[in-house]
Amino acid sequence: MINKLTTIAAAIVLVSTAANANEQTVYQFPQVQPASSAQLQTLEKDSVEYWQKVSGKELKRGVPVFVNQADNFIRIAPKARFDSGEVFKPHGLQLDKLSVRDDNFRQMPMQAMVAREQMENAGFSDGSVGLKLGQVNGKAMLRTSQALNDNDTYLLHVIEKGSSNALHAKSQFKVKDQQQRVAMQLSMGKKRFKDSDVKLTLSSPDGEKLDVRYENGEAVFNYPLETLGAINGYYELEASVDTKVNGQTVKRSIKMPFVHSSQTISMDKAKVTALGNNKYQAKVPVQVTDSGRYAIRATLTGKGDKGERIKLATVEVAKQIDSYGSFTMPFAVTQAAKAPYELVDIELTDQTRMLKFAGE
Repeated sequence: MINKLTTIAAAIVLVSTAANANEQTVYQFPQVQPASSAQLQTLEKDSVEYWQKVSGKELKRGVPVFVNQADNFIRIAPKARFDSGEVFKPHGLQLDKLSVRDDNFRQMPMQAMVAREQMENAGFSDGSVGLKLGQVNGKAMLRTSQALNDNDTYLLHVIEKGSSNALHAKSQFKVKDQQQRVAMQLSMGKKRFKDSDVKLTLSSPDGEKLDVRYENGEAVFNYPLETLGAINGYYELEASVDTKVNGQTVKRSIKMPFVHSSQTISMDKAKVTALGNNKYQAKVPVQVTDSGRYAIRATLTGKGDKGERIKLATVEVAKQIDSYGSFTMPFAVTQAAKAPYELVDIELTDQTRMLKFAGE
């Protein structure tokens, strides 16, 4: 008997859960909302900085630093590393153990040295130290006499604010499903880069490093992308270039995020019914390719006295949809209008994968 009651109770819970999952969440905005701005298709950024990971062993030997102007800032930060399931945090760097020397091993002047405590006050809570080169001509080698572990990792970050040698990047932001070539234009003024000048890395939203190469102004993936949407963040392309400008080596790094997108929801024509007392209901049939929670936002319109189309109210509805389904959108309006009634400014959202689409 107890087993039967347990089974019945479990069934009731399952039915209740399924019913709740299928319920709509409805919200009518206090005022008519403007149409959403056009979705971002391409992204453009400039960079006057570069960064690279160096080991404790390299810092003790000396790491080349490429600086070409007086306004410069060099930040070095310890980076935790993972080995055999354990986390190892490097020693913090001591400023009095750091030095910069030229290619003849002569010490070069350093200015505006910033200790860890000052860096923390400036918002860098990662154990960073900072310094500025007082001399920028010649090859600079940054080294430490501190007893660091050879395998420890540090991030070297060089910034040349206001530099005329900015790396400009323009890349595709919304990448379609199964697409394996993404436009990524890189330039520095009139200079264009050869494939061999560019080093690319690709990170998935969960931080996995993926195979990628730079080829004729495109990032080329060896395999199709797997993670749809931005619920866990974006994919990220990181480009590093090493080039010569007026005989001087210029290094730059830049990160370009993008979203892997697929049309996971589509809609058929909406049917609007006038219910009386300035209340209306729109029925919107939809079909989804992946189970999840979806939403629709739309504005109801009608005809004014002079035949002009007027916007009456904006409503958003969300619910769980597994394959075929429909949204029922209730509208309560204060302004009188005549038929025909239509929905405009329709926006569909895949809330499970954080994707947005323009309605039909």
